Amino acid sequence: MNTNYNNIKSFLGKLSINFDEIEHKESHSCGESKSFRDAQWLSWLWSKNIVFHCKWNYYLVTTHWDKNIKARNFKHEFGSKDIRFANQEEINSNLNAIIGSIPPFWFDNSTIPVFVDVEIFESKYFIFNPSVATKSIRIKTEDLKKIYESMKNHVKYFRHSEEEFELFEELPCQ
Repeated sequence: MNTNYNNIKSFLGKLSINFDEIEHKESHSCGESKSFRDAQWLSWLWSKNIVFHCKWNYYLVTTHWDKNIKARNFKHEFGSKDIRFANQEEINSNLNAIIGSIPPFWFDNSTIPVFVDVEIFESKYFIFNPSVATKSIRIKTEDLKKIYESMKNHVKYFRHSEEEFELFEELPCQ
């Protein structure tokens, strides 16, 4: 079984975080998974995890499935406007994951900075693929803060809309 998957389940157990897990048909993108999202509890907030490459560094950005993220908003933080999506080979070597099931936390690389959309915390549940395209895990969104505080990766939060983009070192009060 996938190392990330086992690490994630072990990590949730160590933090005493309850979770639900389901199996579903394979999905390689948010668009593909939309067709079965209404089944069972999938209508809750579903994550989208994007890996950007900039100046030989990689960055993980977590938001909700239907939100468009503009890489240019991160150019100051990443130190360049020359930002691109990481390709599958880069994602494999840096996160041991595949596009469409990149986990939002607990992968084997603690050097990748993580950027989390604060809008996620407005939902009751957070759903993500645990690095397995046929599985999804649902946790209470309130447990995400505990998860991100426990990670070795540097975590920042952001607010992103058409008009503005803000970065925060800590989760702003909701």
